Amino acid sequence: MISLVPTPHRLSADGARLRLGPHTTISPGAGPLLAELRAATGLPLPERERGADLELTADPALAPQSYVLEIADRVRVRYSDPAGAFYGLQTVLKLLSGPELPKVTIADGPAVAVRGVMLDLGRRHWDPAYLRRFVRRIAWLGYNRLQLHLTEWNGFRVRLPGHEDLATEPAYSLDELTELIGYARSLRVEVVPEIDLPAHASHLIARRPELRPADSALNDGAHWTGHTTDAWTMDITRPANREWIKGLLAAFCAAFDTPAIHIGADEWPVEPALSAAPALVAYARSIHPDHGPSDALIAFVNELAQVVRDHGKRPEMWNWWEYASGGTHRISPARDIRLTAWPDTEAEVRAFSDDGYDVIAAPAVSHYVTPRTAPGNRAGINYVTADPRHLYHDWTPSQVTGYQLCVWADWAEEQSDAYFDWYATRALDVLADRLWGGPLLGDVDDYLAVVDALPYPGSAQLRPVGELRPVGGVRPTSGLGSVGEVRSAGEAWPVVAPTVPARVRRVRFRPAVPSGARAVGGKWPEPVWRALDAVRGTRFQGAPAPDGPWEDLAVVEWLPTTTWNVLDVEAGEAHACLRAFGAPGGLEIEWWSE
Repeated sequence: MISLVPTPHRLSADGARLRLGPHTTISPGAGPLLAELRAATGLPLPERERGADLELTADPALAPQSYVLEIADRVRVRYSDPAGAFYGLQTVLKLLSGPELPKVTIADGPAVAVRGVMLDLGRRHWDPAYLRRFVRRIAWLGYNRLQLHLTEWNGFRVRLPGHEDLATEPAYSLDELTELIGYARSLRVEVVPEIDLPAHASHLIARRPELRPADSALNDGAHWTGHTTDAWTMDITRPANREWIKGLLAAFCAAFDTPAIHIGADEWPVEPALSAAPALVAYARSIHPDHGPSDALIAFVNELAQVVRDHGKRPEMWNWWEYASGGTHRISPARDIRLTAWPDTEAEVRAFSDDGYDVIAAPAVSHYVTPRTAPGNRAGINYVTADPRHLYHDWTPSQVTGYQLCVWADWAEEQSDAYFDWYATRALDVLADRLWGGPLLGDVDDYLAVVDALPYPGSAQLRPVGELRPVGGVRPTSGLGSVGEVRSAGEAWPVVAPTVPARVRRVRFRPAVPSGARAVGGKWPEPVWRALDAVRGTRFQGAPAPDGPWEDLAVVEWLPTTTWNVLDVEAGEAHACLRAFGAPGGLEIEWWSE
């Protein structure tokens, strides 16, 4: 079976294979994939302008971002545009097994034009090395957009030239972000930097007290922070403030070589609080007698959008204005501003598109990853989860420009990069496939088995060495010898004995949850949450013999998802026996080794 992620639209194969050799050549244009192809094959793959053995050929008849890959006696990638060439070559990379390829024909391309992810870099600083790995990972999955939410109420995470004093340490240097943007561009991922204006501005107002509004309602950000705030929305009623804010945005635009800049424009106070802000109401009426306070804020957003246009970039914003005004607004943001829209229903998302906006949708209950307080996602305590099973089986994208998954750090700023990565991983894997739009496999877990079996660039091929099932004990893995038997070893936890000692590199596990379990409103129902929470604390262990000594290989620290979960294990010694210590009943486990 030939397995690929995302699942290609059309694939045919006859079982034959092509072996590349030391004299195999490749067309120019592989970009950063050339080094990865050379590493994966162990071959020099010199570039050849014409008649290359791995040939890239433009075909304008193909749809945007699409390709046709034909592997017979040579490899040929026909592509529509540079993105199509990249995805075609990346598929070659995924198909490689050393210097060998299956002989296949694949016709493929995405169903949704823009496939994005947003990371909340404003509330907390993410390690630059993690961000680089994250960019490679999302490009591997077929995403082509990364929105970097760089400012928040508690932080300004970039040392912006001319505004260095605004930076909240740790902050990113311009060189760090420029390198990340260039790397992403080489992988066909467009980075969209975001500066959130004029709300979420507590930190900025602390540095520039003249921005603090006289209206107390505009200083109340407790709904979003969970505690009383001294400031929240910048005062736009004074000309000097408006000019300073536009100057800040101009510096932000000038700092980044990107096609678009996101200006935020979300989560200022909502009606009726806005109408209880007399200075803002008076300013709105000074613009036009019929304008309300929402119109004043919208008019300022349009001024900010013009600053972005003046720098030759596309303005983007969230869709907050309509919700905040309660339908009382008389003007709207300019239609050339691209919206990132968070409404929960597809009908609401389509309404913005029908109104003339270019829309990147991120429905809050299904496309937000906001784990908040560890261990994450308990109803009444935490916010929302993106349910992989729902995304795979129940959700279908609307005809809008794109979708994105948003990873938020609200009320969890002290958590590690790994914490948010844990909650985002499976949603990222699954959403990538649904935005690509290929055929569904039987179940989301069938698809995730393909995800986990496909080697990532620079990583080793892993395979299962043993499985533990709730019924029937230990069973052999297909294609391998017996993995041993269930032994009590003086404990209640079954022991797996691989045919030969195994150096475990990965543990996969699936909790026992009610059949067809789904998140409801972004929360796990209580029976599901309890079943998932019971898995926390499970210790996957290895030993040289059934009586030990036992060593922890991986520990479940946070709430798992209802599908297969993965814990990577750092390379160590081989173990003759494996077990799960403290595991709840019904937990399915796979140990994987090189």
